[in-house]
Amino acid sequence: MTRTVVVALLAASLLTACGGSAPPAASTPPPGETTAATSTSPARQHVLVLDVTGTATLSSLTFTLDGKVSEEKEVGLPWSKTVEVPYGTGNHEWELTMRHSGGTFAATATVDGRLLTQTAGSGSPGSDNTANLSGSFSD
Repeated sequence: MTRTVVVALLAASLLTACGGSAPPAASTPPPGETTAATSTSPARQHVLVLDVTGTATLSSLTFTLDGKVSEEKEVGLPWSKTVEVPYGTGNHEWELTMRHSGGTFAATATVDGRLLTQTAGSGSPGSDNTANLSGSFSD
């Protein structure tokens, strides 16, 4: 390997001394890097974070964002969900519905690091209770 490098350097020196020019250096970036022309900055996002903590048993947890519903059954606490929503997409409404029994819970919602709303509750073992947390955000 060293011999190849020495020979290449010697050949480049001879070409330069004889009036020729050495071949141009490659302009490809090192692995893992991109050039300014090909790099793209990530689109800015709103970040909605929902956190539920406590000792309650959640028999179901339903999350709705802009009419799209997802549901989880027999949810253990703590529970957290992070949703990214692109800027410039208007008004967004969300809701978190928790069916719970036995124990206590506290739920918070933040958007872009700011507290939007929170709730807390408790239930007797064997009871069937529902708690909601909802809100909206926009650009």
